[in-house]
Amino acid sequence: MYAAHFVEGGTETHLVASGERAERLRTAGVRVNGTPLDAPVLDPDDAGSTPLDLAVVAVKHHHLDQALDDLAPFVGPQTTIVSVLNGLDSEQRIADRFGSEGVLLCIALGMAAGREGTEVTYLSPGQLVIGTAPHLAAPGRVDAVGAALDRAGLAWQAPEDMEHEMWWKFMVNTCINQASAVMRLPYAAFTEAGPARSLMLALRDEVVAVSHPAGVPLGPADCERWDEVLRGLPAEGHTSMLQDVLAGRPTEVSLFADHVVDLGAAHGIPTPYNQTMSWLLG
Repeated sequence: MYAAHFVEGGTETHLVASGERAERLRTAGVRVNGTPLDAPVLDPDDAGSTPLDLAVVAVKHHHLDQALDDLAPFVGPQTTIVSVLNGLDSEQRIADRFGSEGVLLCIALGMAAGREGTEVTYLSPGQLVIGTAPHLAAPGRVDAVGAALDRAGLAWQAPEDMEHEMWWKFMVNTCINQASAVMRLPYAAFTEAGPARSLMLALRDEVVAVSHPAGVPLGPADCERWDEVLRGLPAEGHTSMLQDVLAGRPTEVSLFADHVVDLGAAHGIPTPYNQTMSWLLG
C-alpha cells in the first residue's frame, strides 16, 4: 500500500526481497486496489547494490530478521529506516543491526487494509506518526521523510513526545487486535456495550496499569482518544490480527499479550486477560 503511494507520487520505488518471494513478486506481481504495482524488485543476491535514501520496513514481526538480512546490502550512512511494525521493539532491533543514526520511530494509525494472495486492498491508508529520540536519528531526517510522505500523498504528523505515542499505539494494538482475533468480530462490535467491548477494555486497562512502572504512563485522555479513533474506523473493517487468524497465519501475540504479561510479572501487576490471550492465540 505504501509502495503504491510512493509510485503514484513520482518517487523511484522498489520492493526488497530475496529467494522465492523475489521470484513470486517478479512473476505474479502485486495489485493494489486493482492496479498493478509498478515497483521493481531489488534482490540482495544480485550484484551492484546501491544504498537507498529511505527504507520502509513493513512486514510481520516474525519476518523482521529475514527482512533485515535482505535490506542489509542497500543500507548506507545516508539511509533513513522507518518501521511500521507493531510493538515496541522493532526500531531497537533495526538500530542494533545497522546503527541508530538512521532509525526513526514510527507508528501507523487508522489504516484499514488487507491482503489475499497478490491482491492488496485498502479503504484508508491512515496516517503515519514519525519522530525520533535522543539515541536515534537526527531531527532533520524527520523533515526529509515528511517531505517524501507529502509527495506520496500520505498523511503524517511529528508529535513532540514520540515515546508516549508508541505506548499509546501499543495499548491500541493490545486491546483491539487481540479482542477482535478471539471474538472474530469487526470494529463496530467494539463500539457498543457488550462482551466484545468489555474484553477490549479489560485488555486496555492492563496495558495502562503496566505503563506506569514502565515509565511511560497512560491515562484517561489516552483511553478517550482511542475511543474516538475507534468510532472513526470502518465499521466492518478487520484488524490485521483477525485477518491472520481467519487466514490461518501466525499472529503477533508475542508482541502484545506476552509483553504485557512479562511487564506485569516484573512489577507485580496481575494481567489475567492478556495471559488468556497468550494461551488462546499463541
